[in-house]
Amino acid sequence: MRYYETFYGVELTDMSKSFGKFSNHHKLLVKDYKSEACRESSYSSATDSNKFLYPHHIKKTYFIEGTISGHITLVASGCTSHVTDYKVSVCKMNADNTDVELFTTGWVSVDIDLAWNNTYSVGEEAVIPFEIDAWEKEKLTEFDRIYVKVETTSSYVSDGCYTQLWHENNATWEDLKIEIPFILP
Repeated sequence: MRYYETFYGVELTDMSKSFGKFSNHHKLLVKDYKSEACRESSYSSATDSNKFLYPHHIKKTYFIEGTISGHITLVASGCTSHVTDYKVSVCKMNADNTDVELFTTGWVSVDIDLAWNNTYSVGEEAVIPFEIDAWEKEKLTEFDRIYVKVETTSSYVSDGCYTQLWHENNATWEDLKIEIPFILP
């Protein structure tokens, strides 16, 4: 039987976890949003390699198999930007600090212009859905932790602006959402 778990990517200023190479890490995968009163960072530069760690045990031994689905939210900041590619990966970190990319969308070409409105200082956003076929069963153990890595490439009209990856701690928007199918033996 498959068990589907939904995770949300957030960056909480006053909550951090450590595991392997992740030391005092604030970008986390959570099952439920925390109080909106929590201090947070709502966004990161989308051109960084953003990693969201789920620092807890799921079970001593479990597998990921099925279709992984979700979406990411990108926003213009400071000027119009053009998003050309994105990649979403589900990875694991072993206790010995070995990173393994389990499943990925691969680099997906998109052609998205995100406008910036100088009058209101607000950027246009794009919610990009994705699906990943995870039909080669991956085994994980109590010594592994999963994380989601989001990468994009984009270009800008001028310096001093960038594309943002949104990960606000707000259930209304669900900026970064991913559903992962597990098999729990």
